[in-house]
Amino acid sequence: MGRRRRKYKKRPLLRAPRVLPTVFECPHCGAKAMTVEIKKKERNEQGYVKAIIRCGNCSLYAEMWAPELFQPVDVYSKFLDAYLEGRIEYKFIKAEGEKTISLEELTSEEGEVVETWEGGETTEEQG
Repeated sequence: MGRRRRKYKKRPLLRAPRVLPTVFECPHCGAKAMTVEIKKKERNEQGYVKAIIRCGNCSLYAEMWAPELFQPVDVYSKFLDAYLEGRIEYKFIKAEGEKTISLEELTSEEGEVVETWEGGETTEEQG
């Protein structure tokens, strides 16, 4: 007499869970070097936390207030929307001594060629 045959269950394929990104693409220089740091200890009156957005390539720096539940992905998307619409203040910071540089100072340092757009023509000046 024979036994009953066992039923084998197929094991489901184990996939790694999707992880949210932590490094993003910079809207200014296009490099994948933008990081978002959320400081939960710094809060404003509405209970929002401070988020610092930095690019390691072009030194783009911005600060914004975000709800406490936001992840870095959410803060980056809010920053990107505000940056593209032109309603957020940002600056460029050099790595040495955390000196703040404006966009005009960055393009018009001594000895560099400055290009300005005037009525459809590009002009070059020595600074």
